[in-house]
Amino acid sequence: MEPTTGDASILESLAVTVEEKPKKSFFSTFFSTYKIPLFSLILFGSFAMRALYPETFHFGFKRQKSYRFKSDSLGFFIGDISFFANNSYDEAENQMVALFPERIQKKVKKVIRPVLILCEKHQLDPFWVLSMMWTESDFKHEAMSKKGARGLMQMMPQTYMETLAEMRSKGHFLESDRGEDYLRYHYAQAFYDMGYSRLVSKLRNLEVGIFYLKGLLDTFNNNHHYATVAYNMGPYWTKSQLRNNLPVGKSNHYLNKVLKNYYHITKTLSQNSNVTFIPRI
Repeated sequence: MEPTTGDASILESLAVTVEEKPKKSFFSTFFSTYKIPLFSLILFGSFAMRALYPETFHFGFKRQKSYRFKSDSLGFFIGDISFFANNSYDEAENQMVALFPERIQKKVKKVIRPVLILCEKHQLDPFWVLSMMWTESDFKHEAMSKKGARGLMQMMPQTYMETLAEMRSKGHFLESDRGEDYLRYHYAQAFYDMGYSRLVSKLRNLEVGIFYLKGLLDTFNNNHHYATVAYNMGPYWTKSQLRNNLPVGKSNHYLNKVLKNYYHITKTLSQNSNVTFIPRI
């Protein structure tokens, strides 16, 4: 039996409706079904990472407004550390650069942000690191000693490779491995001054040196004098001296130079920021 005119129009409209109805892909169906659980999982994971690694994990590339140091992470610069809390990134960096002699301020300016970011990451006194760097390399990126020590932190190649391997084995994520976009955003002028490849190389040398120094501080019960002598003379020599009740750091030219540099760059802040300067030994 042939359909009537009314039946035909109904069938035609149904056919059009069926033909025009779009087909959902597997991904669209999956996302529409599970989007709330997925969003919740990502959100929970982000907050969990932030709780576990408050110093290193940030949402996206956004930086906090100021450097964050714990009072017990600073070396001899003990007391009111509001200098960091009350100054933005740029303000803190500019004020610290101005503490150095004018002849080296340009060189210090090129490394100040990497030093502060990495010292914050590993919670190490940036004033002490800068004092050692001033002593070791005079802030020259390409410095090389007669014995073969290299870079800003003047690390021997063997010590460098051993420390880098230790960091990798312990799951430490190096700042230099974070990718080009991250480095461009966080290191700003340093990125444009050096370029991506050179910045990666310098950051790696600097972070390995900072990590090595942090390990020495842990080994010598946070005694900056012993750790600094060990950085220069070697930890085995330093341990041997202590084990045999022999002097460590007395009349040591390297330590004296680091101390002199440290006094120079902290004395102004000590006077202006109500900071008590207490040598810890």
